[in-house]
Amino acid sequence: MAPEMLEVPVCRRLERRVRDLVEADQQSVAHRMDHLNRVARNAKAILEFYPEADAEILYLAVLLHDVDQPFNDKANHVARSAALAERLLTEIAYPPARIARVLDVIREHSTEHIGTVQPSTIEAKILFDADKLDGLGAFGILRVFALSRQVGRSLPDTIRWYRSKIAVATPNVQTPEGKAMMENRLPLVEAFLSDLESELEAG
Repeated sequence: MAPEMLEVPVCRRLERRVRDLVEADQQSVAHRMDHLNRVARNAKAILEFYPEADAEILYLAVLLHDVDQPFNDKANHVARSAALAERLLTEIAYPPARIARVLDVIREHSTEHIGTVQPSTIEAKILFDADKLDGLGAFGILRVFALSRQVGRSLPDTIRWYRSKIAVATPNVQTPEGKAMMENRLPLVEAFLSDLESELEAG
C-alpha cells in the first residue's frame, strides 16, 4: 500500500481485505492495487494545495473507489464499489456520518456519469483528478492496453476508446494542479497513439 494511505490507520485496517478483493481474477487488471497506489500518490500531490481537505476521507475513497470493478461490468462499477465500500466500513464500525462522506466521494469520481454527477467537495475533486491522471502517461498506456487484452478489444477499437475517454476527461479536470499534471502527461499518450495508428495503417 502506498505510504500516503498507510499513514491513515483506518486504511491500514482495510488493506488486506481490499487487496484480496482487487487482486481477484474477475477484477479489471487496470484497477488493482497498483492503480490505487498511483492514485494515492497523485492525490497527495494535489492535496498539498488544499489544507482544508479531509485527508482521511480522501484516502479512504482512494482505497475503495474501484474495490468492485469486474472487467466485464465497468458501467456499474461506481454503484458496485460504493455498495461494497459501505459494507466494509460498516463492518469496522467507522462512523456513519463519515461513511456517507466517503461514499459521496466515490460516487462522484467517474467520467461515466460526469454529465449528471459532478464532484461536489474538494475531496471528490481531488479523487476525480488523481484517478484520471492514472489514465495518462506511461502507466496509463499500459493500463488501457492491458484492459483491452482482458476484454478482447481490438487495437483499432482500443485507440478509439482511449481517445474518447481522454476527450471526456480533459475538459472536466477539477483542479488547476490536476490540469497541469494532465498537460504534462498527455503528450506522451498522443505521440504513442499517433505512432501506433500510423503503423497500423502501414500494415
